[in-house]
Amino acid sequence: MLKEIFGRNLKYYRRRKGWTQEELAELLDMSPQYISRLESGRHSPSFDVIEWLVDILEVRPDQLFREKKEIIKKDLKI
Repeated sequence: MLKEIFGRNLKYYRRRKGWTQEELAELLDMSPQYISRLESGRHSPSFDVIEWLVDILEVRPDQLFREKKEIIKKDLKI
């Protein structure tokens, strides 16, 4: 369940930046297939990957692990 939440949130924040999976993969020096597996919940990220993602996506780590309705509420308050 947590992998799926993370994947949905990763996809949400990636799209909010206007990036494709390929563009995000290039920024992280990773493969687009890896990004796809993260977004689909088929793979779990390491702590290092989480750190890189929050830096590039300009989000806090907890934002990648919260249910979407919580994300939307927080984003509206910003």
